[in-house]
Amino acid sequence: MKPAHWVTAYLVLGFLLLESRPNLWSKRAWTTEKVAFSSHGIVATGSPEATAAAIRILEAGGNAIDAAAAAHLALMVTDPANTSLAGRAQILLRLKNGRTIALDGATKTPTRIQPLKGEEDRRGYLVVPVPGNAAVVAQMVQGFGKLSLRSVLQPAIELAEKGFSVTPRLAASWQRNRQALAEDPGAALNFLKADGSAYKSGETFVQPRLARLLRKIASDGVEAFYRGEIAESIASDVTSHGGFIRKADLEHYRAAAGVTVLTSYRGTQVVCAGGRAWGNTLVEMLNILEHFQLPSGPPTARQVELLARVIDQALEDRPQEIGSLKPKALGFSLTQISSRSFAKERAALIKQKLFAPATPASETKQPATPDNGDTTHLSVIDSEGNAVALTTSIGPAFGARVATPELGFLYAHSYRMRADPAPDKRDETEMTPTIVLQGQKPRLVIGAAGSERIPSAILQVISNVLDRGLTLEQAVAEPRIFSFRGKLRMHPGFPEGLTQSLSLRGFEVEVLGTDSIQHLGLIHAASFDQATGEFSGAVDPASDGSAGGPK
Repeated sequence: MKPAHWVTAYLVLGFLLLESRPNLWSKRAWTTEKVAFSSHGIVATGSPEATAAAIRILEAGGNAIDAAAAAHLALMVTDPANTSLAGRAQILLRLKNGRTIALDGATKTPTRIQPLKGEEDRRGYLVVPVPGNAAVVAQMVQGFGKLSLRSVLQPAIELAEKGFSVTPRLAASWQRNRQALAEDPGAALNFLKADGSAYKSGETFVQPRLARLLRKIASDGVEAFYRGEIAESIASDVTSHGGFIRKADLEHYRAAAGVTVLTSYRGTQVVCAGGRAWGNTLVEMLNILEHFQLPSGPPTARQVELLARVIDQALEDRPQEIGSLKPKALGFSLTQISSRSFAKERAALIKQKLFAPATPASETKQPATPDNGDTTHLSVIDSEGNAVALTTSIGPAFGARVATPELGFLYAHSYRMRADPAPDKRDETEMTPTIVLQGQKPRLVIGAAGSERIPSAILQVISNVLDRGLTLEQAVAEPRIFSFRGKLRMHPGFPEGLTQSLSLRGFEVEVLGTDSIQHLGLIHAASFDQATGEFSGAVDPASDGSAGGPK
């Protein structure tokens, strides 16, 4: 055979071999910044480095719990605007044996908190709560992981020591909060450059003091954070600035069992973190929406109005005022709002509104002042069937904007301590980590950033997948809405004329951008397709995060 014929034969044989082994050409090994596919598990987080840390742990033999812990710890390094060792978290675990477990890592009001004096507006050290993140991540690993806490800490330690490249969204937040960070010596030392400027996109941020602290925890366990020299440094620094944390508060802190709330939707089972989290509100939204049909195809004005009214009604039914801890005088209980009978009544009320005449709104508004982010989420599924949805926060961006100089992390800001400073109370947040089960296996693992926008963002992605038949990538990228008390906020990208139609239906419509500030909930989600055995992950197009899976 001539040489050219040999070449041709090899090419044909190679093509046939690849055709017979489709995984070599499948999406399994393909990863982009926002979307990933794998046959061996999947990760979606708000930081490329956190995603890489989780994948590294999965490839080293860890399970989804280990991987989520590694990503959580990495985020404490690479996303200082949204989380830290002193932050809070709500975590939902689905174990391969079918158990579902919620872990409550909420921050806590110190025992010796003082009541507010008149119209006192507390900030800084006066609203620093007892940290929850360090304790809950250790409990998660020690109770349900396969690896040691030391092992899952390694990626975070390396990121703190060697540094990471600052992402655009983080850089923008840094610049917006530069002055507030500059007002505290510890925050300025650890989170601003020597000239007092904020770190810019693409610059490398190194945290040697945080690295030493993480190494201490890796060596001596999480007890080193809540007891001994570190606890003494925390208590001494906080009290010297007028704050309320004492050593006893740190010694007595424990992560708690969380609350789960369940419902079914379109033949799936949905499990959310409730109680101090906002899963009860998401369940109410799903229970109401199941009384209506949402066919596939581009959304109509009537369908968007339906979603808006469902979101608006569920937020109105919350037992506390939105944006406040103040209980409503005639508020409903969490048990009531998440019941099917309650949802049936609400669905009937919404149906009446959908077909009732409406007074047109006076105008379509321009975008309002951007919201300041303060939360991030990660989702993980492993090849064994374990899954983790974890949402974490430190309050407003960069938390209380104060730090103990030698420790290198920012303290959380407690909304409870600012508004309702009752001793020994845990913070309540809008975090809504959620897992959707098909049979006994996780189909969707999902959560979001965005305060009160979180449940509605999750609702719409779940509906996009289960009602409209979209892929996870499409479902996350689709434009979304948020509605409360007749004010309808929308992303661009809806069908032409839809905003005008909704204005005629009485909504005050505000069209936002789709950037990381003017968002309607930043989604990070993972999914598993039982038919194909393929995992996929997607992060919000406005997020700096990434998705990926082990090879």
